Amino acid sequence: MLAHEIKNPLAGITGAAQLLSMNLSKEDLELTDLIVAESRRIVKLLEQVEQFGNLMAPERKPVNLHDVLDRARRSAMLGFGSKMKIIEDYDPSLPPALGDKDQLLQVLLNLIRNAAEAAGDAGGTIRLRSFYEHGFQLRRADGNGQLLPLQIEVIDDGPGLPEHIRADVFDPFVSGRENGTGLGLALVSKIISDHGGWISVSSAPGRTAFRISLPRAGAAALKEN
Repeated sequence: MLAHEIKNPLAGITGAAQLLSMNLSKEDLELTDLIVAESRRIVKLLEQVEQFGNLMAPERKPVNLHDVLDRARRSAMLGFGSKMKIIEDYDPSLPPALGDKDQLLQVLLNLIRNAAEAAGDAGGTIRLRSFYEHGFQLRRADGNGQLLPLQIEVIDDGPGLPEHIRADVFDPFVSGRENGTGLGLALVSKIISDHGGWISVSSAPGRTAFRISLPRAGAAALKEN
């Protein structure tokens, strides 16, 4: 509701600036263009804040991760990732995960988009990798552990994350881009956490790898579906 109340006057400010720009000098046009651009950036930020706050609990069912990876790859190649070479490196024996396919697709699209934006017009290569890691376990605060054997990696050959944000990249409002909102990776982290999973990143110039670890679907879940 608060975001809605803020977006309404911002729309008025944007419209007024666009009307003013019709009768201004080149120098003054730069100011109205700035007003419009910043207003739109604030609206985008508010929309992401709304999305972050309104995220539904995942509907966890058996999911073929390769189907989700393929949907993300095809969507990226038709749009924001058209300048990237996207390589598939899948473990064909990977069992189903327990997850929400739409939310997992959102995660992968976000990670691929980040890699494509970091590469810029020069393009580059993104490797989508899946594999099974026996015994990989997440130790929780209560001392209990959960097996997370299903691994997905999104690896790119771009410039890498700025060193000063690497440790905090999943925190809200932390961004390595000048006009970034810093909510995309925070949303990714929340979705994976809500799945009972784990996400981590390693980054250096020429190689950034986001790794997602997820639980596999148990026999009971497979039987129900």
